[in-house]
Amino acid sequence: MYVLLCVRGPRRDDIIRLWTVALLLILLEAVSRIVHGMHTVRGVHLVAHALALDAYGAAGAVFLLSASEGLRRVPRGRLFLGLNVLPHMALFTAYGVDVHAGALYWVIAACGSLGGLLSPLLLPRSSPLYFAFAAIWLPLLLCIHLGDYRNATYICLFFLYGIAALFFDRSLPKSYGKVAVVGGFGMWALCFLTHPWIATLRPEWLQLADHLWDMQKFVITVGLLLVMLDDQVRSNEWLALHDGLTGLPNRRLFEDRLQHALRNAERTRSRLAIFMLDLDGFKQINDTLGHDAGDLLLKGITSNLLEALRRSDTLARLGGDEFTLIAADLDGASGKRMKHTEQVGVPHHSCAAAHMPQVQRILAVMSQAAEIPVNLGEEHGDRTIGVSASIGVVIYPDEATTAAGLLKLADQRMYLSKRQQAHRRPCISEPACSDLEMERV
Repeated sequence: MYVLLCVRGPRRDDIIRLWTVALLLILLEAVSRIVHGMHTVRGVHLVAHALALDAYGAAGAVFLLSASEGLRRVPRGRLFLGLNVLPHMALFTAYGVDVHAGALYWVIAACGSLGGLLSPLLLPRSSPLYFAFAAIWLPLLLCIHLGDYRNATYICLFFLYGIAALFFDRSLPKSYGKVAVVGGFGMWALCFLTHPWIATLRPEWLQLADHLWDMQKFVITVGLLLVMLDDQVRSNEWLALHDGLTGLPNRRLFEDRLQHALRNAERTRSRLAIFMLDLDGFKQINDTLGHDAGDLLLKGITSNLLEALRRSDTLARLGGDEFTLIAADLDGASGKRMKHTEQVGVPHHSCAAAHMPQVQRILAVMSQAAEIPVNLGEEHGDRTIGVSASIGVVIYPDEATTAAGLLKLADQRMYLSKRQQAHRRPCISEPACSDLEMERV
């Protein structure tokens, strides 16, 4: 469990906590089974038996919760699971303390069946899980009618761990860890299903069954570790190519995609544009409201940009409050997929970008998306802040043909635009333009 906590990643912290709780419950079961096997005072013996079964039931419910994203995300998902698992726990306790009063088991079965049938009212959406929790009581009612409380108990456990195996099979990515986890839970479920039969008809197999019982716990634990290690590797690979705050491509991935876009543009003899966007006054927000407010603003602006821009274009964050965009295939782009297509006040001079309506639409989209006010949330008193943006743009191959040249020129134009803060519109003039020409812009 300590190793499991050490390899956890930020995207799976809630799942790791659930797995840790479940494994602690399994540890409690192991201790209780040792006490039960010592055949001490009858009261202690029976309590240990009931505690072991309850620990198994609770662990199965926690494992099922960890495997079902739907149960975790739905506000009343845990309530649904508790409503359906508590009758099972009552059954385990009654059997564990050696109660044989048929009326008690009938009451437990009635409560369980009613809870399963009423679950769709608690979570009004169709799901096989609803019917499974209700249908499991059909064989249990038969076992209770026959007075076979042992089979009723172990069928419950078989059901919980079998469903957990199915949900892990659906939720975990393909890996050796998934095979171990799903196989381990399947083996665990079969151990529960066959235990009453082995104990009654094949007692000579009990020693082998005990070894299998212990082995599958080891298999599952190793499987969970492998799943987390695989997830950590994928997370590290993702972080190596993406910005951790916004999730956008970082400089490394941006440069790779730019090279790919340039090769494609050269092959198809098409144009592409590089946009360099920098937020005006962002440092002041960090200084006055704190870096956490600045981070929230960056995430909000990122969301606005992604919502407005074309899916085919690459938006990246190179650092700080600086964003870049690769807009490819400008000759074939109609602009119909763009949102917020109002024209900006871009001058019609000799710059290549000024004569491309597609580029002007993208400039409008970026400028408007960056200036949409962002709510900072309750932590900052629901304050809403907005900033303006300075944008520089360069066209391939009209104005530069190399990645370094395109980025340098776009950066120069972005800083020229920043000097014209009074206009609050992107400047796309040549860096060589005179100050007088910039005034006319």
